[in-house]
Amino acid sequence: MDDYERRARLAPGLLALLPLSVALAVLGLSKAPVVVSALTALSLAGGPVVLAELVRHQGRKVQEVLWASWGGSPTIQKLQLRQEGQNSLQRESWRKAVSFVTGIELASARSERANPTKADEAIDVAVGQIRSLTRDEAKFPLVRAENRSYGFHRNLYGIRWTGRITALLVVLGVLAYMLWLAHYEHQAAFTLSNTLALLATVACLVIWYVLPSEVRMQNAAERYAYELLQAAVVLAAEKAEPTPEGTQ
Repeated sequence: MDDYERRARLAPGLLALLPLSVALAVLGLSKAPVVVSALTALSLAGGPVVLAELVRHQGRKVQEVLWASWGGSPTIQKLQLRQEGQNSLQRESWRKAVSFVTGIELASARSERANPTKADEAIDVAVGQIRSLTRDEAKFPLVRAENRSYGFHRNLYGIRWTGRITALLVVLGVLAYMLWLAHYEHQAAFTLSNTLALLATVACLVIWYVLPSEVRMQNAAERYAYELLQAAVVLAAEKAEPTPEGTQ
């Protein structure tokens, strides 16, 4: 796994499993032979990779739904002439840079009104090329950082119900364990470890209701779109630089 996969895909999946891990650790079950064997088997069988792919799939699904409700990808919207409320000078700068770097002519306002689908397709293809040209993290660190941030918030929102249900089930499991101790084993239910396990898993449940957010996802998408288009301006400036004499 590369850095993007670990932070944007694996991390949300591990957060979904966090309540279970916390409960096992606090209750002293994390070193039980059965638990250790199961975790070892999952690791050897590529469990983290499978988890990351499942998270990615859910993130892509929710992205399609939200983009439709937002009116499309934020990056594409920033280049559309029919979008109102945008800085026209900034948009024109981005459009010129994207077109110059990719060689793809973006539609005029009249053409865009006449055939918005075709205009958006041209923007989509051009933006795809810009993404490919800005994969160098050393050269475009902000693009990479905002891409990771967007991927994390998108995937976290995509698996929010998985995380919430998992956390709720673990909370109920800890409560059931405490009731079993009190009624059937005649032991103290509210021991320090049991109380910590309950509080920690409840905290995880609260986090899963607070942290995943469509607003956070949209803000992350806007920041990524901005940095990507700013990178296109940098690429255009580099391409426009005159070639030194005597070089090919």
